[in-house]
Amino acid sequence: MNVECLTLPLANRLAQEYQQGNASALQFFAYHPYEKKAYQERLEWLRGRTDYNRDQLAEGLYTFNKKIGTHQQALNQIELLRRPDTFVIIGGQQAGILTGPLYTIHKAVHLIQTAKRLSAELDVNVVPVFWIAGEDHDIDEIDHVYWLADRETRLHKERMNLTKKGRVSASSLPLDEEACEQFLTQFFHGHPETEETAAIRELLKSTASSSESVSEWFARLMAHLFGKHGLILVESSLPFVRELESPIFQNVIEQNEQVADLLLKAADRLTTAGYPLQLQIEEHQANLFLYEGKDRLLLERHGDRFVNRRASYSRAELSKLAKEHPERFSSNVVTRGLMQEHLFPSLAFIGGPGEIAYWAYYREVFELFGMRMPIVLPRMSITLMEGAQERLLEGFGLTVEDVLTRFGKWKEAWLEQQEPHPLQRQFAEARASIEATYRPLVEEVVRLDHGLRHLADKNTELLLAQVAFLEERLVRSLQQRDDVAYRRIARIEASLLPEGGLQERKLSFFPFANKYGLSLVDRLVEAPFAHDGTHQIFYV
Repeated sequence: MNVECLTLPLANRLAQEYQQGNASALQFFAYHPYEKKAYQERLEWLRGRTDYNRDQLAEGLYTFNKKIGTHQQALNQIELLRRPDTFVIIGGQQAGILTGPLYTIHKAVHLIQTAKRLSAELDVNVVPVFWIAGEDHDIDEIDHVYWLADRETRLHKERMNLTKKGRVSASSLPLDEEACEQFLTQFFHGHPETEETAAIRELLKSTASSSESVSEWFARLMAHLFGKHGLILVESSLPFVRELESPIFQNVIEQNEQVADLLLKAADRLTTAGYPLQLQIEEHQANLFLYEGKDRLLLERHGDRFVNRRASYSRAELSKLAKEHPERFSSNVVTRGLMQEHLFPSLAFIGGPGEIAYWAYYREVFELFGMRMPIVLPRMSITLMEGAQERLLEGFGLTVEDVLTRFGKWKEAWLEQQEPHPLQRQFAEARASIEATYRPLVEEVVRLDHGLRHLADKNTELLLAQVAFLEERLVRSLQQRDDVAYRRIARIEASLLPEGGLQERKLSFFPFANKYGLSLVDRLVEAPFAHDGTHQIFYV
């Protein structure tokens, strides 16, 4: 068994209580995520719907997935979608450089494992679908990766130069050849050459050279890693997706006030239940974006008109535009779930803690459009534990749970037990000397001019602060130069708790692949993970 389960607290209280099955949180959702009967109920509800355009959906998915070079197994899964007894497990992520943080990989693994498990349990075809949110225009969130540097003692952030103008989205942002080459040069410069490096380099370069956009590069990498396991990829801006979404765009425009009202009421109920609000809900928000040229601009509703920073439309004009040119529209965080539910017969949506907190607003919005919110299944959270890190923990008598739940307190106690630095007495004497010599002078200054009291005291503080600063720099220098234990602690922290958070939120997949090979993905897919909300430790 190479997997260990831990129960970790979540920072988001709503997601925490939902995961625990607390009735206070469950009231905002349609199903309990861990009850088998919920999946039977959901399946029966889906069987009663006949409005899915399965053939057009399958044709569009097949064309896209074939283009990005996916495996035949994924194409076979797409063909299953034509059949009325095939259902979907869906989740997604932004199109991050080199697939972004590790939790993107973990979400794909969870989709694949859940689809396989439910296929067996429910005796139906369940296929995994990964929704690439390629239209997000927060490029600063996707243009970088992190890896470990300085003998794995600190986190290094490498940003790819993605030149953009205005509010262009990742799906329409060209992949600049020179910028990509410079970024990959820096990536490989920051990692040791291993037996796996040549294969990694070939994959990253070949997929980049075949991609026209940042989003397509992401899609090609995900297809290479997970296509063989049947993962279906869909990108939010694809023309066939827009065409299929057109009726929902029109409905959202026609019932825009009702959507806003339901969201405001949901916010009130969340507040009454004692949960902090995760979405800023405003009465005038239209919950849609509209493309003006290449810029994806937020729509707002003022009276019976819909406006963005460049144009204004009547409701009739906007509805007509949604019917004739749906490619100009884009969903926001609220309406994205409606689009997914309209396109796919979804048994469950897999989301992280933040997504769960968002979806707590949507139950009545789904019902407004004749839909029912799918099961919202908390995303599996994983830490990759390397042998080297295991040995470091053993050396300090630490467990993984110690690091992930109370490392700060442990580190503070450990530091207090260490020997003082060799000049500690001299620095203490210097501080005492300043106090003894300088303080009487300060009092004399104040006696002559009482108005100088604040300045004189501040001057004393600055002198003492300079001594403290020099002492701190000495301690840091000695730690880095001489103390192996400090470096080992830094390695533990950088690898397992980078910047005080979970590994999966900072580190990315390809540095691990450079050590353990691309087959690490296959090992994760086959690992015996528990899907019960616990945190999974995967021993690499």
